[in-house]
Amino acid sequence: MAEVDIVGGSAAGLFTAYLLAREGKRVRLFDANDVLHAESRTLITTSHLTDVLGFFPRDAVRNQITQIDLFSSRRSVTIPMETPDLVVERSAVVRLLAQRALDEGVEIRGDCKFVNLEAAEQGVTVTIEDTHRNRVEKFNTRTLVGADGSFSRVAKMATGNGHGTTPILQAIVKLPDGAGVNTTQVWFEPEDTRYFYWLIPESPKQAAVGFIAEEGKRGRAKLEKFLARQGLEILDIQAARIPAYSHFTPQWRHVSGADVYLVGDAAAQVKVTTVGGLVTGLRGAKAAANAILRRKNYLKELRPLRRELGLHLILRSILNRFRSRDYDRLLGLLNEKTLDLLGRYNRDQAAAMLCRILWAQPRLLGFGVVLSRGLWERTGIAEQRC
Repeated sequence: MAEVDIVGGSAAGLFTAYLLAREGKRVRLFDANDVLHAESRTLITTSHLTDVLGFFPRDAVRNQITQIDLFSSRRSVTIPMETPDLVVERSAVVRLLAQRALDEGVEIRGDCKFVNLEAAEQGVTVTIEDTHRNRVEKFNTRTLVGADGSFSRVAKMATGNGHGTTPILQAIVKLPDGAGVNTTQVWFEPEDTRYFYWLIPESPKQAAVGFIAEEGKRGRAKLEKFLARQGLEILDIQAARIPAYSHFTPQWRHVSGADVYLVGDAAAQVKVTTVGGLVTGLRGAKAAANAILRRKNYLKELRPLRRELGLHLILRSILNRFRSRDYDRLLGLLNEKTLDLLGRYNRDQAAAMLCRILWAQPRLLGFGVVLSRGLWERTGIAEQRC
């Protein structure tokens, strides 16, 4: 009998399973699909991926980024990266973590749909539909991990509500002539999107170009117009919905003597500035595993991550008000010291990076005053010393 049951074969779910099984826990993981055949999608992540995993995911890495070019309507800057960003293939990350989990003895059951979650006398009763064997199974558990993605049914049933999602759309294109194979390009066009467009080279031959398509149905038309302006032709389209983190997003619930932990996209552990969630989701998985193994409070284990995500939430609320002239001004204020800091501290070190950048370029305090007030009032991150 399993000591911990996990619903969802996401990267966060598989990493949780691996960490628990490595410490001797009996773990069973259910997924509606075959985790060894996850959906393909290119992701860019910071070098913190290696720090969180504890190993370099060589088989999942397609490319490494050593430079980021930022463009506003009238300005551009280049950020040389001290430690390269990693361009990884999502399905390869999932396969890698699945194999590590299997090697540690995790029981992985594919083709098993999560159906229901009910309070029982001791713990909760979970209902699973095994579509491969065409049967319904019920079992009791006192430790359940929900890692079933952006539309998590575990989160909805355990907490009574879910969370919003944001559509992401990107096209695979031929790498443009003159584009550096190790250079990511980012365009700020706030009249088109509150976020940004990106070009991420996957290889010497092709790249992923995309944006956060908030308007849903109009997203493809906007992306096609942007590609036309850049002289790029679509080879393939990738789309997904990414969870929208908020200060009130539930992460854990105690139900009838059972602990229900939410990790990864199921807990909306996503940086809302960039809508990146691989590293933060794995950090959530590590916090959940530590809480289960050491019998600690999961919410306390999550405090550093929640502070970081809260900072990204405030930054996004400020950036949402930016217009083209604001991005022109912002890029114009990035001097040699601030560009060096941006290359040294990545977006998974937002608190440390922000403090140092404001110190290096005092003229950014026009933005920083608003930011620091929000930090103090809304997250408690101001308790951390710069």
